[in-house]
Amino acid sequence: EKHTNTILVFLYNIDQTRSYIYTSFRIMEVNGGEDHQYAESSEWFVKYLNRQGDWLEKTRGNLMVAATVIAGMSFQVMVNPPGGVWQSDNCSTGTLSVCKAKAGTSVLEHDSSKRGLYLGMVISSTVSFSASMSLILLVISGLRLRNRMIMAILVTFMVVAVLCMSAAFFFAVALVQSDDQIILYILIIYLGFWIVFPVLILVSQLVRFLG
Repeated sequence: EKHTNTILVFLYNIDQTRSYIYTSFRIMEVNGGEDHQYAESSEWFVKYLNRQGDWLEKTRGNLMVAATVIAGMSFQVMVNPPGGVWQSDNCSTGTLSVCKAKAGTSVLEHDSSKRGLYLGMVISSTVSFSASMSLILLVISGLRLRNRMIMAILVTFMVVAVLCMSAAFFFAVALVQSDDQIILYILIIYLGFWIVFPVLILVSQLVRFLG
C-alpha cells in the first residue's frame, strides 16, 4: 500500500509539471504575439512619420507660397480694415474739443455694437500672420523638415494660420453686413462648415493612425 501511494504521488507530480509547462508555453505565445503587434505598430508609426517628412521636404516651396499668401492676407486686413478708416479727425466743436476718432484709425473700432466682432478679427488676423511668418522663418532657416519636432511645429503653424484666416474672414463679413437674414444664414453655414470640416480631418487622421 505504501508503494502504491508513492506511485500515485509521483504520477500527480508529473501531471502538475506538465500543466505548468503547458501554461508557461501559452503565456510565452501570448506575450510573443503582443510584442509582435507592438513591433508592427511601432514600425508603421515610424514609416508614417517618414512619409510625412518626405511630403514636407517635397512641398517646401508650396508651404512657402501658402504661408506668404496667408501672411499677406492677414496684413492687408489689419492695414485696410472692413468699413475703412477715418479720413480726418472726428472731433466735437466747443469749448472742450473731444476727438472720438483719429484720422487713419478704423471706423468700426469705435462702434460699440460691433466691438466684439472687431476684436475677434484683430486677434484672428494677428495669430494667422504670426503663424505664417513663423512657418516661413522655419522653412528658410535650413532646418531638416524630416525632424519629427520640426514637422509637428510646421503642421501646427499651418493649421493655425488657415483656421485663423478663416475666422478673420467670418468676423470681417459680420462687421460690414447689415441685419440681412440671408447673409446671416450664409455665415452660419460657413461657421458650421469650418467647425465640422477640421473635425472630420482630425478623425480621419486618427482612424488612419489607429488602423
